[in-house]
Amino acid sequence: MQTAPEITFEEIPIDDCVYDSNSDSDCSSDFELSSQTDLINEVEVVLTFLRCRAYMFQYSVNCAINYSNSMYIASLSFSSLLTILPLLVSYEKWLLILISIFGAFTTGLTIAGKHARFDLDIQKYNGAAKSYVNVENELAALKSTTMYSYDKHRLLYEKVRETETKIMEIKKCATPVYPGVQVAFPLISVIDIFSEIHKIETKRKQHSGRLTSIRYEIRRIVADMESVKNDAKLKSRLRFLFDSKKKIKDELQTINYAQIITDMETERKTNTIVYIIPKWVG
Repeated sequence: MQTAPEITFEEIPIDDCVYDSNSDSDCSSDFELSSQTDLINEVEVVLTFLRCRAYMFQYSVNCAINYSNSMYIASLSFSSLLTILPLLVSYEKWLLILISIFGAFTTGLTIAGKHARFDLDIQKYNGAAKSYVNVENELAALKSTTMYSYDKHRLLYEKVRETETKIMEIKKCATPVYPGVQVAFPLISVIDIFSEIHKIETKRKQHSGRLTSIRYEIRRIVADMESVKNDAKLKSRLRFLFDSKKKIKDELQTINYAQIITDMETERKTNTIVYIIPKWVG
C-alpha cells in the first residue's frame, strides 16, 4: 500500500506560515501600509498627468504661433508679389492672371487668419497650461511635506479628490487642441486619468481579496501540521496554496501605474516644442 509522501518543514515557506498565522491586527497593519503606498503611487501618476497635460497645451501654443506666423509670412509674400508684378510690363498676357491669383491667395489668407483666431487660441492654451501647472505645484508641495504619516495620508487623499474636481473644471473650460496635437499626443489628449486609476485599483483589490482568502486557508491548515503530514490531499492543497499565493503576489507587482507613466512621459519627451518661425514675426 502506497503511503503519502513525507512533507518536511523545508518544503513550506516558513515566513509565509509565520505571517499567515498572525493575528488579524497584523493583516490590518499590512493593509494600511499598502493603502498608503497605493495613494502615493496614485499621487505620482496624477502629477505625471498634470505635467504632461500642461506640456501638451504649451505645445498647442507653439502650433498656434507657428500657424499664425506661417500665414503672416505667406500673406506678406503674396502682397510683395502684387507690388512687383505690375512692373513686368513686357509680360502683359499672363501678368493679369498672376495678379488675380496672388490677390486671391492674399485675400484668402487674410480671411483665414481672422477666422482662425490664433491669438484667442494662444491665450486660452496658455491659460489651460498655467492652470495645470498650478494644480501640479499644489499637489507636489503637499506630497513633499514632512508630517505624521496618518495626517499626510488623509490630507493627500483629500487633495487628490480636490485635484480631480479641478481637472474636470479645466477640461470644461479649455479650448480643444488642434487635430495635429491630438495626433502627437494620442494618449495624453484623451486619457481619463482617474478612470484608469479606478481600473487599476479595482484589479489590485480583486487580487488582494484573493490573496487574503488564500492566507486565511493557509493559516487554517498549518494550525494542525500533524494532520498535514499524514494527509496527501492536504499536502497537495498546501503546496497549491503557496504556489497560488506567490503567483498572485507576482501579478500584483505588475498591476501598477508604471506603464501609464512611461507612455505619457514618452509622448511628452518625443514632441519637442520648436518655433519654425521666430516668435517676434507678426
